[in-house]
Amino acid sequence: MVTEMKFDGASAVVTGAGNGIGRSIALELGRLGTRVLIADLDGDAAAGAAEEISAAGGTARSRKLDVTDYAAVESLADEAFSEFGRVDILHNNAGVTWRPFRAVWNATLADFRWMTEVNYFGVVNGVMAFLPRMREQEGRKQILNTSSMATTSLTPGHGLYTAAKHAVDGLSDTLREELIDHGDDFGVTVLYPGQITTGIGERSRDIRKLETGEDLSQGIAYVQVRDAKWAHNEPKTAENVGKQVVEAIVHNDPYCLTHPAPIEYLEARNQLWVQGYRGY
Repeated sequence: MVTEMKFDGASAVVTGAGNGIGRSIALELGRLGTRVLIADLDGDAAAGAAEEISAAGGTARSRKLDVTDYAAVESLADEAFSEFGRVDILHNNAGVTWRPFRAVWNATLADFRWMTEVNYFGVVNGVMAFLPRMREQEGRKQILNTSSMATTSLTPGHGLYTAAKHAVDGLSDTLREELIDHGDDFGVTVLYPGQITTGIGERSRDIRKLETGEDLSQGIAYVQVRDAKWAHNEPKTAENVGKQVVEAIVHNDPYCLTHPAPIEYLEARNQLWVQGYRGY
């Protein structure tokens, strides 16, 4: 049984919170009186978000963080528990993408490893560093992991990213059921952003270039053959994502979507699953 989350006086850690979606979430939590530790690969951006919360009368700290470095994530957990005494909300949000989209056959093994290390193992590192100590706490806890609407629809040209995000879905759904089985007062929510205008494509390009010298923008662009007019491809700003996430925490929703779900596609896909069993 999951009890009510009391945001005022709670403590939260949000990764990838220097910009865009993560920043919106951190700011909304700070507005509600939650103490927030903001982590981002861009330390200056993280500090700016923390300063904004502090200027509004909230409590926030910032930390430069590479989520692919488990020792660094574990150190972040040590800092959070030392500073706040507990962590009630953990949002594993940091991620990367690529522009332009490209076919799987035009990707390299290095591309696969990079997408997976950040988008999936960044989540794994957060879960492993924080979960054991959070489980020992009394009261309500919540883990949120950022996936993508890409896992709910057709995404030609975005296979590496989508594969890593599917892994986030599988981990999150299984963890939720395990915590339910063991009677933990602990919710697990998956955030599915659609087209949120955050500049993640440009930041991802800059990160990759800094790390390896490779320029993602020079890849062979995927040529879209079929029309992809999904509702979640309609651009939105990140402004309201924080409010949506807070509502999901309040209601312990397993899923939080920033755009309408592609119901027709999901129903058709489920029907194909049913038809896939031939009875042998």
